[in-house]
Amino acid sequence: MEGCGFKILNVMFQLEKEMIPVLVDKLSKEFKTTYFLEEFNSGNGIADLVFTTKVNNEQIVFNDYALMSTFIEYFYKWEKRKCSIGLQKSFNNARVEKMCKYLLNENYLSFKGDSLVFNRPYLPHTKNLFSIEAKLKDWRAGFYQALRYQFFSHKSFLAISAKYVHRVDLALLKDNNIGLMSVYEDKV
Repeated sequence: MEGCGFKILNVMFQLEKEMIPVLVDKLSKEFKTTYFLEEFNSGNGIADLVFTTKVNNEQIVFNDYALMSTFIEYFYKWEKRKCSIGLQKSFNNARVEKMCKYLLNENYLSFKGDSLVFNRPYLPHTKNLFSIEAKLKDWRAGFYQALRYQFFSHKSFLAISAKYVHRVDLALLKDNNIGLMSVYEDKV
């Protein structure tokens, strides 16, 4: 085709989304998982791909950020399993009261006199949540996005086309605890 005035380019990927199937295929084998989600909107940006290595079938689901924060503040951070603060008689917040009733009904908590007893711990729904921002060549934009994903991920990665990985500032990623994935057409 070069004689026709066309130049053939050696382009690995035309679009960022073309890297996602390669990432899913290779990472599912590497981490032995099938728990992947594309275009995950966290409130801190939209990660191209998130995955986890373990999903817990915990019964508690917090669809309300304020309620989850209240739960963590009141019940999760205490080091002792028993707390004598007389909460049973002092529920003045309707949300806290609703949450406590639910936790009591589900046997997470119980009262012994005026003491609140933790019967079983709350386990997060995921363990080792990884987020990935895929970029063809604009690694700086990907870096800033991956940095934001650290608010909800255990580990955040920048995945970039192998053709442009040499441009990435490795020290910057390392200093900010962001992993780097070099994506080829058939491997990561």
